[in-house]
Amino acid sequence: MDPDRLLQIYTAVKLLGKKSSSRSVARLVETSDRTVQRYLKILVDNGYVEPVRRGMRVYYHILKPITRYEAEQLVAGRVERDAPVYELAKSIESVINEFGVKADFVGAAKIHLSVPRHTRITHDVDLVVVEEHASTFIKLLEYIHSLLLETRGGIHADYRLSHPLKDVKVDVMIGGFKEGGRVVWHISDFLRKKGKLTLEHAVIAKLTRRNFDTRTDAYDIAVSLPFIDLHKFREILRELKNENLKLLERIPPHLRTVHLYIKREYSSREAEMLEKLLSELQNQIRDLIST
Repeated sequence: MDPDRLLQIYTAVKLLGKKSSSRSVARLVETSDRTVQRYLKILVDNGYVEPVRRGMRVYYHILKPITRYEAEQLVAGRVERDAPVYELAKSIESVINEFGVKADFVGAAKIHLSVPRHTRITHDVDLVVVEEHASTFIKLLEYIHSLLLETRGGIHADYRLSHPLKDVKVDVMIGGFKEGGRVVWHISDFLRKKGKLTLEHAVIAKLTRRNFDTRTDAYDIAVSLPFIDLHKFREILRELKNENLKLLERIPPHLRTVHLYIKREYSSREAEMLEKLLSELQNQIRDLIST
């Protein structure tokens, strides 16, 4: 199996539109109908293309975009299915990488992509984009991912989009995290320099939420604890302290909530390990607030 051939057949389906039968695709890419059907089965089984029967014939149409990396994974048989919201997030991530957009996930989506044990399902995907790439990024989300723009200029996000078939909302913030219509934590400079945010950004963003959920947010933090780099965590906290100390002061009570969640939901052995890691984070916060 050849990833270039897979991409060629995918492109042919896209170009032919409503007339994309396996035979018409085979003529366009100059290969056998049998070969085309083998590749189409891979695309259909993995949700990139959908077969539609009209009369006695089957035609195909595109469901979602595909990148070269995804094509390589498909033909190698290394693709694992995930929840629809995270499948969409992974697809958006591939496009971000291919087009060099200075944007990245935060919240549950970032944690899910960074933490192997994260299993919580959400219906919202949060992203931050630098201002100069914002319009391009929104167009990519609309045209490549077929997302629909619902609102612009909201109090928590600059753009809210939704997927027409999946129950998923995509919120895009320009420049940093917003509350009440204004940015309370600017992270554009980090995105411009590094191109990617870290798990530590997502964890701190969760911990500084005004409305920290005692179940969902606490789970996201608890499952992230073994994967947090304390040095990165402290460096990001130091930058946040210089910009918005009030956000930093929200973290200690939220960590106490996480502690109660761990004691309630984990076995004694797991809880002991997680509590030790949690204590290290609490010490980092305590030291920064007191100095």
